[in-house]
Amino acid sequence: MYDVVVIGAGPGGTTVSRALAEMDLRVCMIDKDTFPRDKPCGGGFSRGIIDEFQYLKPRASEFLKGIARVGVLHSPNRKIVLEGRVDMAMTLRIDFDNVLFEEAVSVGAIAITGTRAKHVTFHNDGITVGLTGGGSVQGKVVIGADGVNSTVARETKLNQRWPSSSITACRVCEVPVSNHDIIERYTEDLKYHFFANLGGLPGYGWIFPKQETINVGLGIIATHARGLPEAFNSFVHYLKKRNLLPIESDLSRVRGALVPTSGPIIQTVKDRCILLGDSAGHVNPLTGGGIVYAMRAARHAAYVVSNAIEIDGFDAASLGKYQQLWKSDFGDDFRKQLLAQKIFTSPFTDLLFQIGSKDKVIQEIVSDSMAESSDGEIDVKNLAFRTLLVCLREALNLKVH
Repeated sequence: MYDVVVIGAGPGGTTVSRALAEMDLRVCMIDKDTFPRDKPCGGGFSRGIIDEFQYLKPRASEFLKGIARVGVLHSPNRKIVLEGRVDMAMTLRIDFDNVLFEEAVSVGAIAITGTRAKHVTFHNDGITVGLTGGGSVQGKVVIGADGVNSTVARETKLNQRWPSSSITACRVCEVPVSNHDIIERYTEDLKYHFFANLGGLPGYGWIFPKQETINVGLGIIATHARGLPEAFNSFVHYLKKRNLLPIESDLSRVRGALVPTSGPIIQTVKDRCILLGDSAGHVNPLTGGGIVYAMRAARHAAYVVSNAIEIDGFDAASLGKYQQLWKSDFGDDFRKQLLAQKIFTSPFTDLLFQIGSKDKVIQEIVSDSMAESSDGEIDVKNLAFRTLLVCLREALNLKVH
C-alpha cells in the first residue's frame, strides 16, 4: 500500500508528489498519458515561480522559452491599445511538465503512466484506485490533480460537473516560426498580446511569442462558445492581416481545452481526499492561468497530508487545514479576479479601455494582472479609484499624479 496516490501528473500533481516523496513517503502518481506529453495551454506564467520552487532553477534552460517583457491589450472594438512593461515567463508545456515529472520521479515517486484512473473507492482504512485494464492501486489518501474533468471530484461528489457558465472553452495552437521572424514582429521585448471580448463574446484571445514558436489561443465562456472553431479561424485571419502571424503559418496542430473560470469549488477536501489545481478550480478567472496556483496548492497539500500520515488522521476535519492554507495564501485573489472578469466582459469594456488609455497607472495595473506577474492578483480597488480619478481629471482638465 502507498501512503499517497496522486491522480494527474500535471504541475500540481508532480509538485505534490515530489514534495511528499522527499519526505520519504511512498507516493504513486497516475496519469492517463505517457511523458513527455503536450498540453493545450498558452504557456505563460509568473517568472517568480522559478524562485519559489528552487529546484527549477538549475533546469530553467530546459523549459524557459524566453521572457516576454511588454503586454499589449486590445479593446473589443480594436481601436484602443494599452501597453505595460510586465515580465511573463514563456514555456512549452511539453518541456515544463516533463521537467516537473522527472523531478518527482528522481526523488522516489512511482509513476504509472498511459493508464487512466477509472474510479476511487473509499474504505475505513484507505482508498483503492481502479485502473483501466483491471488493475488497482491502494493508498491511505488520494490527491485529485486530474484536471477540469476530474474523476476524483466526481466520485467524491465534491464537484460532479461544472456548469457551462463556469468553464471557458479554448482553441490553442503552438505555431512554429523562426526566431528572426519573431523578433521582427514582436521586438526583443517579445511583446505579448491580449484581445478582449473578440466578436462581442465574453472571453479573450491571446498571442504569446516564444523563442521558436508563437502561441495563439482563443477562450470563450462555454455558454457562448458554440461557434468557437469559426471564431478562432477569424481571429487567426485577423492576426495575419495585422502582421502578427506569418501568412504561411502552420495551424494544423490546433487543440481544444476546457478551463474552469468561475473560481474554486466550495469544498476541496473530504475524508481521505484532497483536490488541487483545475480539479479544485484553482485557476485565474480573468486569464485562465492556473500553473502557479496548482503548484502553490500542492505545497500546502503536501504539508497537510504528511501531518495526517504522521498522526494517522485522514478525516475531512484533519485535512481541512489544507483548505485554510490555500485560502489564506491566494483565496482572496479569486474574488478580485472574478470582479475584474465581470468588468472586462461587460458592455462597458471599450469605455474602460478609453479611460485606461489616458493613464499609465491603470495600464500597469491591468497589464500586471493579465501577465500574472504578481500571481494574477489584480488590485480592483485601486483600479476603480484610479479610473474615477482619470474621469475627474478629464472633466476638470487636471493632472493626476
